[in-house]
Amino acid sequence: MRELALIWMSAGNSYFNEKNIGQLLQFADKNFQRIIVLSPDEPAEHTFRSLGYSENKTKRKAKLNSNLLINRAKRELQKIKGKYKFSFVDWGKEVVNNPEYKKTYQEVISLYENNKNFREDARETTKKVINGKFHENIEVEKAIEEAVLYLIEELSFVLSCHLIYKVDNIIYLYHQNWEIYQNLIAGKYDQQKRENMFFVLTGVK
Repeated sequence: MRELALIWMSAGNSYFNEKNIGQLLQFADKNFQRIIVLSPDEPAEHTFRSLGYSENKTKRKAKLNSNLLINRAKRELQKIKGKYKFSFVDWGKEVVNNPEYKKTYQEVISLYENNKNFREDARETTKKVINGKFHENIEVEKAIEEAVLYLIEELSFVLSCHLIYKVDNIIYLYHQNWEIYQNLIAGKYDQQKRENMFFVLTGVK
């Protein structure tokens, strides 16, 4: 059975230091045969924009933070024997214009607009990420509405991953529970249980 493990590193998230990234890669190497790693700057722009950065600074910070994480991962990967198992995803070239991603993105947007439970969970999840980081005079509700697009793009990618990369199963690797994703693949919001998608706690703290 073809399966693909996924490590998504969020730009600006202090968890993704050199040590933790190295341990994540080691965990993936020990347990999976094919792993993709990404830290896309385009989705991250929503977060920085929501916090009140100017458009130029938003793009610059997203790019710099994403490149920082990718470079850390590439350095740590040189220490791993099975580095041939890993590949890095270029969001602009591989994802944003992919028809499977675009179709799934519209489905997740529709779920957000029409499903009260999903919308509330998405907004609460987003609020926890950006809470306390706002510039002065930022309207919280507007900030959440912008920042939630990051989450929507991330979920859209994960849900379409098996189609983009032509695998049977997708395994999302993370260091703590991610309830909205776990609820989504369990069918809590739309009664569509996604039996080919899994969530694995890595134990890397």
